[in-house]
Amino acid sequence: MIAFMALVAGMMAAVAQPVTVTSTRVLVDSCAYFPQLSADGTQLLFSNTEASVLSLKDLSTGRVTTVADQGLPGFDARFGPDGKVYYVTQRLGKGNRVYREGHCYNPATGRSERVLKPQHGPVDVLTAQQGVAIVGTADRFATDKQMGLYAYTRRSQLFVVDGDRQSVSSPAGECAGYLWATVSPGGTMVALEAAGKGLFVCDLAGNVLHRLPAASMPVWLDDGHIIAMTNTNFGAQRDKGTYLYVTTLDGQTQLLTDPEEHAVQPMVVGDRLVYVADGGQVKEATLQWTRVENARPGAQPQWQSVPREKASDAVRVFINPGHGGHDSNDRPTPYYSHATGDTTAYYESDSNFKKGMALKQILEAKGYEVEISRYDNKTEDDLDLFEISALANHSGADMFLAIHSNATGIERKLNFPLALYRGWSGEPCVAGSDSIARCIMRHLEGNHTTVWTHPSRIYGDWTFYPNWGYKTGLGVLRYNKLPGMLSEGSFHDYLAERRRLNNDDFCWLEGWNFSVAIDEYFGRKGTCATGVVAGRVTDLMTDSPYEGYKFGPDIWQARNGVTVYLENQQGEWLVSAMTDGMDNGFYLLRDVKPGQYRVVCIDGGDDSRREMRDIYVRPNATTYCNFAY
Repeated sequence: MIAFMALVAGMMAAVAQPVTVTSTRVLVDSCAYFPQLSADGTQLLFSNTEASVLSLKDLSTGRVTTVADQGLPGFDARFGPDGKVYYVTQRLGKGNRVYREGHCYNPATGRSERVLKPQHGPVDVLTAQQGVAIVGTADRFATDKQMGLYAYTRRSQLFVVDGDRQSVSSPAGECAGYLWATVSPGGTMVALEAAGKGLFVCDLAGNVLHRLPAASMPVWLDDGHIIAMTNTNFGAQRDKGTYLYVTTLDGQTQLLTDPEEHAVQPMVVGDRLVYVADGGQVKEATLQWTRVENARPGAQPQWQSVPREKASDAVRVFINPGHGGHDSNDRPTPYYSHATGDTTAYYESDSNFKKGMALKQILEAKGYEVEISRYDNKTEDDLDLFEISALANHSGADMFLAIHSNATGIERKLNFPLALYRGWSGEPCVAGSDSIARCIMRHLEGNHTTVWTHPSRIYGDWTFYPNWGYKTGLGVLRYNKLPGMLSEGSFHDYLAERRRLNNDDFCWLEGWNFSVAIDEYFGRKGTCATGVVAGRVTDLMTDSPYEGYKFGPDIWQARNGVTVYLENQQGEWLVSAMTDGMDNGFYLLRDVKPGQYRVVCIDGGDDSRREMRDIYVRPNATTYCNFAY
């Protein structure tokens, strides 16, 4: 504590006009998240962790009322100036697409009414200067045409809206997406978080005025101060490590809460800061400082009329290739390659990224709309888990898929695909998540180019991780409202699998199998007119030189440098591939038209050592053809 107080003193000394916490009080004892305080300070709106219940507490009487408990109404609700509550619900519609609609709850009558009809795609509840807007892809609702400015984002675009006109810009350039865009109290600036790039403050035209370090859920205190929570994998942390701070626009910072106490999800009304502390306890802090108003007017945007778009019927998928950058949480597992005579590095983030990018490209070719949490594999691409969940929820996707591989950490190595979704096993928090898991596991388990030691397994994350705490589970799923799951596609500490995961085509095949499973879940047939041929080539006369647990065909040496080609029925050589030098014996032939073929395997350029198999290729499917000789 002494060290912490010294740090606070040092940071406060760097701020010309420090913010002082004059008093605090507890508003809710536990298990309350994403709090919103009414403008008059008499009502508190909050959610539970699963977003399944939205509650309203009268702070004068202590009475708690359920606003909504169907359709995952939590996390993004807002108060209007008149004290009414605006929120969004969602449901699975035709073809497992997610439809979202807007609602208004009147505390005076205790009734809700629908104010925005169901639509496919993103729907956001936004606070304007003097009202609330619910913005969808093709339609929107506003409490008042004269309610002033509000801002929102779609991917890497910032929209600033004033009545029937808007401006569009990309102040931070392209990235995985923008989040938490808000207009300053004076109506001259916008703050937003650009995933992997940091916190940006721009004028209404999108010109960058200030660039600050990464932060989650930034909120304006006044025109010169922003309160935010540290961007430090909050989603993975169950008790401590995330705290609130205030920053001036030129980057001078001051702690507002003790990091040892844990504080997240800030919101500000006047001089009152409301946030969530340990165990879901909601606190209110009264602040004192010298207010800054209209710090910088900035340029005015080029206004244009708000267009009326047509809602897209395309299925939307959000992909999260796990980790990012060769960092400590990447669990690097190098091994000695007998083929190259050198040590070969394996990083989970590399194979996750290859699978994710392959899946993105395949799905887009099949007519899906796809968003992905990273476009590279650098340290800055390893986004905060809470930030990933926010990007997914904000995307309006119909499915969330986190792509990983696993490690047992035990001497006797195993290899099987594992699916985890939010909730208890058989009781997913978000409808459809268990169905997605079953589809994906079935298609991953059907990969005959690998060697499985056990059948695939599917769990709710609360069931799978009982020692983490009651209803704790995976950080990337904790606040995720989308139907979805995390896939541990295989175990990379099973050495033979690690050698396969270092092959780009093997990673592509997992992405392809994901895509076929996704087609099945959404009931989309005929999305691809061609198929894939894949297999492995092993040497039955030579044992694998790798020590450790080996299973099935992995007891034999994989063949390197083998040419595999496809012949049609007329004996014409159509397409070929070669097994690499990484001791995995894997080959892949893509974009093969349906029909009857012969697969021919030539070892080391010696045409006398030919192996052949007759196969039939089906569209949007994988035909497996393994060779062992």
